[in-house]
Amino acid sequence: MADVQVLEHSTLKVPYESLNRKFRNAQKNIDKEISHVNSTAHLIQTTLDENASVYTVSQLLSSMVAKLKVLKRKASESIEEEAEAAKVCKRRLSHLQEYESLSFADEHLWKKKRLDRMLVEYCLRLGYYDTANLLSTHSAIKDLTNVEIFLHSKAIEDSLLNHHTELCLVWCHENKTKLRKSHSCLEIKLRQQDFVECVRKNMRLEAVKMAKTYFSKLGAEHMPRVRMLMALLAFPSDTKVSPYMELFAEERWTDLIDDFRKENFNLHQLTGNCAFLITLQCGLSALKTPYPFDFTYDKVSL
Repeated sequence: MADVQVLEHSTLKVPYESLNRKFRNAQKNIDKEISHVNSTAHLIQTTLDENASVYTVSQLLSSMVAKLKVLKRKASESIEEEAEAAKVCKRRLSHLQEYESLSFADEHLWKKKRLDRMLVEYCLRLGYYDTANLLSTHSAIKDLTNVEIFLHSKAIEDSLLNHHTELCLVWCHENKTKLRKSHSCLEIKLRQQDFVECVRKNMRLEAVKMAKTYFSKLGAEHMPRVRMLMALLAFPSDTKVSPYMELFAEERWTDLIDDFRKENFNLHQLTGNCAFLITLQCGLSALKTPYPFDFTYDKVSL
């Protein structure tokens, strides 16, 4: 059972974090809609006290009904999302609990399924999404893998690869509480890259407006970088002066993808190293082979 506890930590941790995140988002959304309903109710009460016209009260009541419908819809959607996330946790927990009561033959099949899950995650981390989908479908392990998380992150990585930051900024906003707790600088780096792109396109006035909006409230630790960015306004995009030449480099987008991937893994409690590679390295070390052997076999006539 010890190997299961070591290798399957993310199997349960990832869906649990997903459930926890859905619960917190649902709570925020419902609290927001409840505040809207309470505001409308208070307005109706104030209007009645002032002996307003029937038309005015009717309009306010219609507004109240609309807000209650929105509240009901969002509550239902949140409950469905949380229930589905809870089912994923339950299915994975049941799968892991099966290991304790398996026969020798069934244990081999269970470990084969675990190997397939590791291979799926390995393919996902390398970007072989079609291969991962085919393997997870063929082995009937889609509910036991994190395909959806990687597919969502793929859309954001593709947008960054195409020099667009909008999707990644939306992701940062959706997860701002967690990112703030982990002292993430991803959003700042995205804003800085938007600034660089404005300068590259010779939209310097837009770049200055962006700097006033997003850089003026940054802490002192970010000021050296901000000063360097502001100095970039004086250079053309094809400058050969270092370090401003590096700020225009296309490799910065690759660095942003790596930063996003790291933050996404931390957010979902995914380890930096793939479980398949860790297991493979442990297995090779256990062989205790300091150098490869060249086995030769004599041909035996039968």
